[in-house]
Amino acid sequence: MTYILGVNAGLGIFHDPAACLVDEHGTVLAFIEEERLNRVRHSAGVKAPALAVARCLETAGIDAADVDVVAVGWDEPRMSARQGAPWHFDSPRHLLGQLGFYGPQLPDLQFHPHHQAHAASAFHASPYDQAAVLVVDGNGEDECISIYRARRGQPLVRLERWPQVFSLGHLYEAASLWLGLGRRGAGKTMGLAAYGATDNVPDPGWLSVGPHGLISALGTSTGDDYYATKDRWHKRIRQFAGAAGPQQPTANLDADPNAVKVAAAVQTTVETVVSWMAGQVREMTGIDNLCIAGGVGLNCAANGRLPGELYVPPVPHDAGVALGAAWSLAAPREAVVFSAYTGGLPGPLPTDLGSVTAQELDVDRVADLLAEGRIVAVCRGRSEVGPRALCHRSFLASPVTAQMRQWMNSLKRREQWRPFGPVTHTDPGLWEPAGHLERYMIGAARLTCSGATALPAVAHVDGTTRPQRLEPGQEDFVSAVLDALVQRGHPPVLLNTSFNGPGEPLVETAGQAVACVRRLGADALVVDDALVLTGDRAMVPG
Repeated sequence: MTYILGVNAGLGIFHDPAACLVDEHGTVLAFIEEERLNRVRHSAGVKAPALAVARCLETAGIDAADVDVVAVGWDEPRMSARQGAPWHFDSPRHLLGQLGFYGPQLPDLQFHPHHQAHAASAFHASPYDQAAVLVVDGNGEDECISIYRARRGQPLVRLERWPQVFSLGHLYEAASLWLGLGRRGAGKTMGLAAYGATDNVPDPGWLSVGPHGLISALGTSTGDDYYATKDRWHKRIRQFAGAAGPQQPTANLDADPNAVKVAAAVQTTVETVVSWMAGQVREMTGIDNLCIAGGVGLNCAANGRLPGELYVPPVPHDAGVALGAAWSLAAPREAVVFSAYTGGLPGPLPTDLGSVTAQELDVDRVADLLAEGRIVAVCRGRSEVGPRALCHRSFLASPVTAQMRQWMNSLKRREQWRPFGPVTHTDPGLWEPAGHLERYMIGAARLTCSGATALPAVAHVDGTTRPQRLEPGQEDFVSAVLDALVQRGHPPVLLNTSFNGPGEPLVETAGQAVACVRRLGADALVVDDALVLTGDRAMVPG
């Protein structure tokens, strides 16, 4: 058996280190982000995901000596040669040591271009035998947008790329910083943008499409680094807004016209450029099937507006290059849609549960709680990779009352203007189908009129929602709960959101789940085959 370990690691990375272990057939044995283990959201500044590497080896039941190749999702030597200090690549032995590999017999170390690793992670996870691939992020070694042609059994072919001055990722980050939402606040910015009437927002001219292609307000220079590009976008956003920042605090940004204008403008820019790029990559490759990777692939609203066959993996952001680097050496030979459940198991419940006790899991009891308007936390099976909770590390609730959105946002200590998405195991006819985007809750879909009426807790202000549809056999427990709810006259839909508190990653273990429920408050906790009734809701309905 040959083992290949892919990593998002190295001196050049800024966030989301991760590790992924595959065999020679490309079968994913384990894939987990460092943040789930060190409990630091995005793990910014962590250059070597040593905890994630160790967990992958433990999950597969092998030792470090069994790993044949370590594949890195960055061309570290090329970055080092171009940048010099502080991105100086010391030696393979030094990086391998940081990842937990020691001794005289070390695995081979190979480096793969960042965007190539992104493209591989999207295409080989998809159901397609051939696809056009679009990579859009902050930046790779040199580029921020790339176009690839992919065919199963053949090397990826890069057809075009654009330098950092065209970076949608850096522009969106600058807007999020201006809004006071932080460097990693893109998801909040996307949610805020829906409060703006985009038809009335003036075109800021940041990035646009002209008769000869993409135009950047920053020009065409290839010499700007990340910091210079970000600062230049910051100045452009301040000029557009006419202010140094919002007038309202974060909790009230939806009531700040200037903040909404900036969010809507940057979101419209992303949607315009991504839509044009999607057309370009399909035209250049002659292939209708489209895969998207890179951090901008997390923009559900932009994804949901794209026509045709589309696949975005559950981990399109930088953590995904751990998977792509591994698959650059051992790609799956057949098209099998990727399962996101690649992390660790919850482990046993803590022995000290205080005044509450665990009982055997009862689907009907859980359905009763949800039908009564209670909030149930779920920590079952292997954790899902990526930022979207897919029912293995989720808070679940009934979406049939508008109040539930307020209660859930209060429980999670979130801004009240932020939206939620639904999960189902059928086609309820309550939103427009979103195809493969529904697999991982990674695309917006427009609610039907009946859907907006029936599911007010997951209806965003612009009439969209971000759905997840469970495939047969994918998640038997939640599917059984949905069936039980239908028997009670409830629609086959639940509100599904991430099982975590503010500023922290999704819970990984049973102990973390118990601590999070105690800290935030929820009515019940499901851990594998146990049900814990807490009665600790942090707010009182009504």
